[in-house]
Amino acid sequence: MKMNALTAATLLALALTASCRNTSGPNGPTDVSAWKGVMINEIAAHDEIPDADSWVELFNSSASTIDLTGLGLYLTDSYFNGKKVYEAPAGEKLAAGERLLISTADESLVTGIASDAQFVLKLAVEDGTAVDTFDRDAVFASGSAVNTAAGSYQRLPDGASSWRNLTYASPGRENKLFELAATRPNAFWAWSSHVSSLSANNFANLKNLKSLGYDHVILNYLAFEYSNKPMTKAFIAAAEEIGVTVHAWLQCFYSSGSWVNPVDDANNRYKDEIFAGILSRARTYIEDFGVKGIHLDYIRYPGTAYKHNPSAEVTAVGAVTRCCREIRELTDSYDEGLVTSGALMPENGGAYYYGQDYNQMGKYLHILMPMLYRHGSYHYNDDTCRKFANMFGGNTGGAACWAGTTTYSGNDSSVTPMDAESILKDCKVYVGTKATGIVLFRYGLGTFPDVKDLWP
Repeated sequence: MKMNALTAATLLALALTASCRNTSGPNGPTDVSAWKGVMINEIAAHDEIPDADSWVELFNSSASTIDLTGLGLYLTDSYFNGKKVYEAPAGEKLAAGERLLISTADESLVTGIASDAQFVLKLAVEDGTAVDTFDRDAVFASGSAVNTAAGSYQRLPDGASSWRNLTYASPGRENKLFELAATRPNAFWAWSSHVSSLSANNFANLKNLKSLGYDHVILNYLAFEYSNKPMTKAFIAAAEEIGVTVHAWLQCFYSSGSWVNPVDDANNRYKDEIFAGILSRARTYIEDFGVKGIHLDYIRYPGTAYKHNPSAEVTAVGAVTRCCREIRELTDSYDEGLVTSGALMPENGGAYYYGQDYNQMGKYLHILMPMLYRHGSYHYNDDTCRKFANMFGGNTGGAACWAGTTTYSGNDSSVTPMDAESILKDCKVYVGTKATGIVLFRYGLGTFPDVKDLWP
């Protein structure tokens, strides 16, 4: 990714430029063939969002290096009528396939771009002859698309004539929809307090985990609280650049230390407000943070599901399944490859005690994650782990099954972090079963092993 910073003098000159000239020279419009292949490839229009940068990515889709000298970006919106907001420095070159990021963060882009209003952004020469133009309302049918806080307008794929309005951005990287199948099925759960450790020293720990084969982090909901927002957004942006997918870990039927019953037993109905709140939080994680996964935790009852079945139409199983369905409908509505997953209790009787009908849940969730913890409360041996992995993996309703395993030994009140060899031995128990991935609980305990080659 290539970045430019303008000098103070150039910035002042740009700020005084009210508009680009629309008149042609004496010989007509400028011949722009020298710049053929340079285009506006992605736009993050975030001017009305606090603490969010606006930026534009230029892309050279040609097979040759192109000199950008003479080109600028001109913005027309409710404030500006063709204002020059960027000018390529003399001698600025863009190699074939290279991207140039122009951003308010380093003031190479001298003004933000508002996502909640019509705008036209033109890549042009000084006389107004356009090399490329993005007209938001022309592309998105009179304002039907508005950038989310973490999203952008993107040519999809790179250099294409078609545009998409996505909830996640790819500054300096290839524009593409997320595909779960293109990632490795290795993940770990992390608390919000772990973000600082994962981010330290230019994200050294996160980069190391990626090198060991971990492509997914399931990040606790507290990381998405307002006070943690700046650090979490920076972490997610870095994770995306490193190649680690962030899933928001959402607590469904548990809040402030207490279980929440989504069934109104006395009135034989589901408590719609609980489901609406869950969907609202998921939407925030997607639109404000740009996560690519929603992970449902506490998507169950605390062993009391059988007490909350007031009728054949309103049941505990129905409540759990409804939550999974509505989350899937929400994520599918973006049509961006967003992934859904859910944590399962690791024992028989899931429907009766917990309201978890695995086949029903798996119709809507992409990944079921049974917490097959070898330590803690269950102390499962190898044979039991394999038995349950096959049981869950054979009853997913079409979802994948990733086995959850601990990175510590001992019980719930006294744990001992495990070394990498011991954790890897536990992970290998699931190879050859109907589980097709692993999830480690948790970051901060134990030494994570290399799992790049865990799955055949």
